[in-house]
Amino acid sequence: MPTKETNLSVGQSLMSSQTRASAPSRLPTFFSRTLLVLSVVFALIFLLSGPIPGKWPLFKVGSIALLAVLGFRANLLLGIALSFGVLGDLLLGVTRLGRLNSEQLFLGGLVSFLVGHLVYVVMFRRAPRAKLHSVRALGVLAVIVALSSMLALLYRSLGPLLVPVVIYSVVLAAMAISAQLAELGNTLAAIGALFFLASDAMLAISKFRAPFTASSELIWITYYVAQFLIYRGVARALAT
Repeated sequence: MPTKETNLSVGQSLMSSQTRASAPSRLPTFFSRTLLVLSVVFALIFLLSGPIPGKWPLFKVGSIALLAVLGFRANLLLGIALSFGVLGDLLLGVTRLGRLNSEQLFLGGLVSFLVGHLVYVVMFRRAPRAKLHSVRALGVLAVIVALSSMLALLYRSLGPLLVPVVIYSVVLAAMAISAQLAELGNTLAAIGALFFLASDAMLAISKFRAPFTASSELIWITYYVAQFLIYRGVARALAT
């Protein structure tokens, strides 16, 4: 069970190198909660309405953008990582952008999320190291088994995207494992990282094998929950 001393150490570690916003720039509590509620509302609207062909995914992008605004107020790296998620959502949510076709947009989205994961890795690495008890060890094992199984399943379907997808998978695994090993005084971010893994695995299966029943809805739910929990876990660690 996290102690007061542990929480203090977490806050000090995440605030290092000026990664936490200064006190005067913190959003008032009411405004922060309003943005958080709006983010959830936008996420639910996108879930219920789905992507509209030929239209920009405003509610999808907006839901994560609001988390990014809150993220910047809590921790610079958190805000940056969420912002790359916003960019990735935009690139993956449209079929054409200027001269970019759907395949180029997919690669752009992949790179955006990859950079976001790298930023998350740096952020989690700055937190104190958690004791590797049975639950966290199971989390690390789940990451390794899940990604290995996914790559084995999709290996023959990836074609020219094999190398980019493998690189992305390795970085995703590094992010998820670093979240399991970070002592934030709570397990929200660690759970969120596992949701991220589940979302990306379902997205890959849907794209490179075949869409399955309610795949779009499940991918979105797990992805949004992932980003939400990571934000809440880090913000809560800094608030204690």
